[in-house]
Amino acid sequence: MKILATFDGTPFAEATLPMLQRMAALPGAEFVLLGVADEPSGRLQHRGVRRRVVGTGADAFGANTPFVADLGEPRYAESKDQAFARKRHDLENYLADTAKRVGGAGSIAVEAHISNDAAQLIIDVATEMQPDVIVMATHSRTGLLHVIFGSTTEKVVRSGVAPVLVVHPKAG
Repeated sequence: MKILATFDGTPFAEATLPMLQRMAALPGAEFVLLGVADEPSGRLQHRGVRRRVVGTGADAFGANTPFVADLGEPRYAESKDQAFARKRHDLENYLADTAKRVGGAGSIAVEAHISNDAAQLIIDVATEMQPDVIVMATHSRTGLLHVIFGSTTEKVVRSGVAPVLVVHPKAG
């Protein structure tokens, strides 16, 4: 049985672990733990775009001498490529730890992806993999939050790409 389980690094997603641990006891269980993280955004090392600093400072004779310093372009704490690599590495480590928690005798593979459209990525992976079931947790947003953020789980269920077992975090 091919099982695609999705994780986003939140405690909500880990609500599926008890179900996955039971499924791991099934003969021939094959898992793919799919992690999806949002695209990272860069962070400036300093605020603003100061090009020049003009000031005065004491010279060797004690007189205040004016100076100009060019700070150059603003620098980022990490490049976008570095941010992607770091986020993917962190997600892969998280999934490897999660795989240990699933346990069982079946095979467990992990895939880490960076995407701003988690639902479409899950649908694409499931279309290629053809799992027997997709196991997902739901945040259970309702009302205005559901309208604003939508539901990744709902989009995957509606895609019809595979049966989806939805676990509510409070169901444990």
